[in-house]
Amino acid sequence: MASDLLSHARELERRDAAVAGELGAVVALSDAVASLRERIGELQAARSALPGERERLLAQRGDAEAELARSTAELQTAEARLAELESSRRRREDDLQRAEKEAATARDVLADARTYADRVAGSLAQLDATERDVEREEAELERRAAALAAEIGSLRRVPESATRTPGSGLVALAEWASHARSSLFVARGVLEQERDRIVTEANALGSAVLGEQLGGSSAALVRERLEARLS
Repeated sequence: MASDLLSHARELERRDAAVAGELGAVVALSDAVASLRERIGELQAARSALPGERERLLAQRGDAEAELARSTAELQTAEARLAELESSRRRREDDLQRAEKEAATARDVLADARTYADRVAGSLAQLDATERDVEREEAELERRAAALAAEIGSLRRVPESATRTPGSGLVALAEWASHARSSLFVARGVLEQERDRIVTEANALGSAVLGEQLGGSSAALVRERLEARLS
């Protein structure tokens, strides 16, 4: 009789440990899927902002090119005027000084225009790099999702629909992550309920043998106390 009771307690402990292991795997995968889903959302937001940002920068590039052309023409005019005065024997000194000042100002304006054009070009280059980064990370997220789907497929308590291979693209990945997270949430609830039933059964066994209420005990603790009493 005592050996049967101990065998039962050990079996409950074994079952509890097995369910706890499954539960731990489900929680870890749920956290991983949640993290993946969050990053997918961030990447979707980044990608959706790219066209508008490109349109804005292209408009700025057009303005910069127009300003470059205008300031270049103004500098050429100012330098031509200065050269004409410098070569004229009948020039007035104040006209020459004014022309020199206008040429210097035109050079500064052109330099500013070039700086602005370079800045816009740099921003466009950075946008291109960002777009490539988004594409690379999208591919990485697809690989991560496929690996997670394979791990989810190894679980016994998850619906088969949650183990399907994720599709390509951020929209498909977001859909898969949402479904996988919901399925893992359901599986977690099932495992927690099963573990509660095992612990309840172990406590009932311990209470019957020991003659005291063990409502807060674990299956392992019940087994330890029964071994101490019955061995």
